[in-house]
Amino acid sequence: MITSKEFAKLIGVSQSTVSRAMNDSPLVPEEKRKYIQQKAREYGFALNSQARGLKMNKTGTIGILFPKHFVDMNSNMMLAHLYDKIQIEMAQYDYDIMVINNDYNSDFSSFERIIKRRKVDGFIVLKLELSNKEMHLIEENKIPCVFIMNTEQKIRKNINYCFSDSEYGGYLAGKYFGKQKDFQKIFITVKEEVADAERRYQGFCRGLEEYQCEISKNDILYCNLLLPSAYESIMENRKRLQDKKTAIFTYNDTIAIGVYNALRDLNINVPNEVQLIGMDDIPLVSWLRPAISTIHVNLEEMVPKACSFLIDKIESKQGTIREWIKPRLILRNTTLK
Repeated sequence: MITSKEFAKLIGVSQSTVSRAMNDSPLVPEEKRKYIQQKAREYGFALNSQARGLKMNKTGTIGILFPKHFVDMNSNMMLAHLYDKIQIEMAQYDYDIMVINNDYNSDFSSFERIIKRRKVDGFIVLKLELSNKEMHLIEENKIPCVFIMNTEQKIRKNINYCFSDSEYGGYLAGKYFGKQKDFQKIFITVKEEVADAERRYQGFCRGLEEYQCEISKNDILYCNLLLPSAYESIMENRKRLQDKKTAIFTYNDTIAIGVYNALRDLNINVPNEVQLIGMDDIPLVSWLRPAISTIHVNLEEMVPKACSFLIDKIESKQGTIREWIKPRLILRNTTLK
């Protein structure tokens, strides 16, 4: 049987495209997907993970647990970007992806079924709202897991994680805006990810304090993780933005895009009247005009480390991963240079 690498070279596509097409991923255009699947039938090709699973009693599939606030790939752009990075990385190990995004507090049986029937060899967890019962289920069945991105106030001692240091990201934004005394400071945050939002806020305050600046509770605006909600948050507070120059730090880039759209409709000049910094650095924000300044989350380091570690755990290798990866500030056109 030929390998996925050999098959990809044979038909002139990338190995990750083969993996996606064989799993009916919408990320591959339908015509190309059908072409690859047809060629697979002609050459008798199956993903190595499928053949390996028969020999080693493994599924060749990794589960990705999405946060309970997940809506869809179009609305949750950072999660879509992260998913794409994980899928590309796992394709190098000939592993497929199973997305799990329902709220297990209301439908615990589906999560339990996936584990007890061994439908996946391990999990990459993009949420940390797991209950004690869920964690016990993972531990009891000895399912390898690694957590990415989100944090609880108190991290469990028995988990493996590779997190972005969101507190430090907030600190970088606060330190940059703290230098600009004539701009009032606002933090636009969410209620869905309370612990992580608090970390970003605390970092923002710490950065501002280095320049003898502060932010009050009245300077915190709330919305949900969707563009229209961020837009409405600005519209509801437009008077204070029109009365005084403002520096805005948002919980993430999706909110920053919604904020910018509102500022544009209000004819508020960016960055001279309002400066804006998001967080995550999803690909879209660098393509917008103006391109949005942001805190870059280092997925280029996080994802390979997390995936490599998970594969090692699946192969019964010993080890622990507990790392905080520092982000960096990227200044574009929504901040003063």
